[in-house]
Amino acid sequence: MKPSEGLRKGVGACEEALQRLLDGKPFVPEHVGLDLSKLTASIVSLEAGFDRGYLKKSRRAHFPILAKIEACRAEANKGSGSSNGKNIKRLEDKVDLLEKELAMVSSQRDRVLTQNLQLWERVRELELAERQNKSRQVRLHH
Repeated sequence: MKPSEGLRKGVGACEEALQRLLDGKPFVPEHVGLDLSKLTASIVSLEAGFDRGYLKKSRRAHFPILAKIEACRAEANKGSGSSNGKNIKRLEDKVDLLEKELAMVSSQRDRVLTQNLQLWERVRELELAERQNKSRQVRLHH
């Protein structure tokens, strides 16, 4: 096998690895769920079964795949701007929901505190009436 054939096979393996990563079906467990904005040549090299430094900018045959990797990362970063907007909207909605829940729970707490104070006052009145009743009974028995 000529050295150029080995290089073509290596680039082919990297192309396949890149496609697996893009499809979300990598072989390397650490690459499952990979955020494509973090895609690098070393990740593709590892996925293809090579060491991290296999793909090099100094190798002319690697230029096309390195450009694809960069384009995929750039596209993912561009797309994350809109997903950041979605995340912000989702978080704002969550904050609104939590604020409503807080208002409702605060209202319930205030009602319960009011009821507790009314009950406490009623118990105090009953205890006072009970003491007065006992003192009357003591006076009556004397």
